[in-house]
Amino acid sequence: MICENCGARTDGGSPFCSNCGSRLGSAILVQTEVETLPRRHVPAWLWILGPILLTIILLLGILGVGALGVYHGLQERAQLTREAAEEHYARGLAHLEAGEVELAIAEFEFTLHLMPDHQAAREKLREAQSRLETKATPTSEVRSRAVDLLYTQALELYRAGKWDEAVVKLDQLRSVDSDFRREEVENMLFTALYKQGLYLVAENRLEEALRYFDRALEIRPEDQDTVTQRRLAALYLTAISYWGADWEKAIIGFTTLYNLDPEYLDTTERLYEAYVSYGDVLAHRYEWCAAKRQYASAVLIKFSQEAEDKRISANWLCLTSTPTPVITSTVSITQQVVGLPMGKLAFSIYNQKTQTYDVFVVYAENLRWVKLATNADQPSFRPDGGRLAFRRLNSDEPGLCTKNIEGNDEICIHPSPGAAWPTWSPDGMRIAYVLPDEKAEYEGAWLIYSFSADGSGEAQLLAKGRSPAWGAEGWFVYNGCDDNGENCGIRAFREGMPWPLLLTRSAHDIALSFSPDGKEVAYMSDVGRSWDIYVVTVPEGQVRQLTNNEAVDGLPVWSPDGRYIAFISDRDGEWGIYLMNPDGSEQRKILELGKVLPNWEMETLSWSY
Repeated sequence: MICENCGARTDGGSPFCSNCGSRLGSAILVQTEVETLPRRHVPAWLWILGPILLTIILLLGILGVGALGVYHGLQERAQLTREAAEEHYARGLAHLEAGEVELAIAEFEFTLHLMPDHQAAREKLREAQSRLETKATPTSEVRSRAVDLLYTQALELYRAGKWDEAVVKLDQLRSVDSDFRREEVENMLFTALYKQGLYLVAENRLEEALRYFDRALEIRPEDQDTVTQRRLAALYLTAISYWGADWEKAIIGFTTLYNLDPEYLDTTERLYEAYVSYGDVLAHRYEWCAAKRQYASAVLIKFSQEAEDKRISANWLCLTSTPTPVITSTVSITQQVVGLPMGKLAFSIYNQKTQTYDVFVVYAENLRWVKLATNADQPSFRPDGGRLAFRRLNSDEPGLCTKNIEGNDEICIHPSPGAAWPTWSPDGMRIAYVLPDEKAEYEGAWLIYSFSADGSGEAQLLAKGRSPAWGAEGWFVYNGCDDNGENCGIRAFREGMPWPLLLTRSAHDIALSFSPDGKEVAYMSDVGRSWDIYVVTVPEGQVRQLTNNEAVDGLPVWSPDGRYIAFISDRDGEWGIYLMNPDGSEQRKILELGKVLPNWEMETLSWSY
């Protein structure tokens, strides 16, 4: 039968859908569809052996391969069901031997519910029913005493939290006298059924739990807690039935469950493993781009370096194995997309689960990733690449910190939560940063300070502005305005100058990055239709635009050898890091950053040897 609500198949043994938990109304019979197996590559030498061997292989494939995949997907569930059935069968034997015929019948019926082909339980059920039929009809006095005794026993078991035994006694009580304290007994029975269902869920005996939830819903069909618990159990059983046999369907099932309750049993771990396993299957087929997406989904569910390494490798192979055609006026050539060409690149990735940023460093060699700092952003390499400065977020000690590139020896050098955009001096001895100017006469004003990189000494005020950058030729640039908050733009000065030079004229010319020779500054601005990348010469102030589209292009940074500019963009619908030549040519995506980058304009990229 199929459920009218979700379209899933059900065996009809329950009034509720085993997939979505909805009550079944009318249903129609459907024929079982036979899934076709994917074609497998047959080595050439097998064809030489002739049609006989080929026929044998095909028969084995038809009879064995499909069944084997399904078996692995269902074996865990089937094993649990067999164990539960044997446990209830043993209980039935014990009750029958003790003369507790009604209890024995209940246990044998439950055994057959779990395993309909359990012949021993079927024979014992007939024996118990026969014994029950031969019992003499009790007198009203005997009947009354039996009811009182059953109620007392049920109440004792109920209060002791022995829900399964309480259910059996309450069922016996209702079979002897269905009107005895009807409302009280019904309430006790509902609670015992629901509680036993929860107990069985905790024991991962979900098939049994469904039976108890079904019975509880027969008493209170609209109870939302029971409906929810039944749906979760049904979804889990459906998802686990595809385990190892169909990873796509397993992912769909556990994703639905994860969105409802990520803490349900081992749902989070299962979803993570399903993504990684499916990624492995795709990687084995050399479908690197599809594999990358599965590994990326796994990392978002639960970060692990193993999955992240697989994602990086798949991402690299996806990019390098897919040629991008470049059309000229006369010929069509193929340009190979490449990854990070040199050194190491630091950037921040937003973690949607923790709702904060983490700082990563990716190395050109093998495209290896390292998470250098959690709950942090705005990374900045020391010029020699040996140490990284960054901003701590939402922690007990917010402010600016530095860390050895090997991931140890962290030093927090500025405790102010408002400190931002750290940048190193060319000699690596000082760090410039910005703080909000609370005394300014206009909103959005900043002050730029510098202090010793080891955190010692007093901070020195350098300028009024934001987005600072130090250059190799002694130039210091930033975006600043006059005292009235007007005449804003990129300003540049160096020692000995009476006042800074104004190179551009927009308060939104920010994210400044010096070229290695100190003669040009890359920056982003929204003076056009959207955020784009520009370059201005120092001190001449000659500007050229490098990107021009309706998407976001921002946060430029020069490569240490001056041959490339990296930047971020959402031009293909998702955030990523792109590369281009200093003249704006050969723009291509090299790394993925995900779909969400809140307050992206506050972030930074940093590139070093």
